[in-house]
Amino acid sequence: MDKYDTGNDYYCYPGTSVLKNKLNIKDESILENAEREITSVSIRNISYSDPPYNIEYFKKLHLNLFSELYEWAGKTRDVDISKGGTRFCTAYRIVPEIEKIFSQLREENYLKNAAGNKFAKKLAEYYAEFNVIHPFREGNGRVQRLFFEHLAAYNGYVLDWSLISQDEWIKANIDGFNVQYQSLNNIFIRILSRA
Repeated sequence: MDKYDTGNDYYCYPGTSVLKNKLNIKDESILENAEREITSVSIRNISYSDPPYNIEYFKKLHLNLFSELYEWAGKTRDVDISKGGTRFCTAYRIVPEIEKIFSQLREENYLKNAAGNKFAKKLAEYYAEFNVIHPFREGNGRVQRLFFEHLAAYNGYVLDWSLISQDEWIKANIDGFNVQYQSLNNIFIRILSRA
């Protein structure tokens, strides 16, 4: 689970950083395990779809992944969050900012005209932009990776996330947040292969 810095976060049980959940789990490590197990099953029930891709598609992925656990699954957050000093998109700007990104992606024909290293470069840039927004209270990384699998599949590629270490991925995402895309670009070059 992502560990966000929030004040007066009504998503959590009072006095804790444990997210309120349908299973009423109040221990963070138990909730992390439950979330991992539940999403590993629920992801199998999510079908790939061709574009158009938009915020509703993103929210549907989140809903399908997390509806067994969270009442707010599939809904954008309405609290501001930060992580390790990195502040994500202000809650009231989530929808307009993510719609801008999806509009740009649509204008680029969902990257159909990009190939090889150019495709990896575009994935890196878009991944960093989506990551800055962090539209959900929890589960952003899983939704983004799943969405990028769909985007890659639409373009005839597969992504192998197992080729990345967690430390490398975190550092690349921090670099991307600071508009330095090379680390993410290198990762996408490595994990992309033709379907």
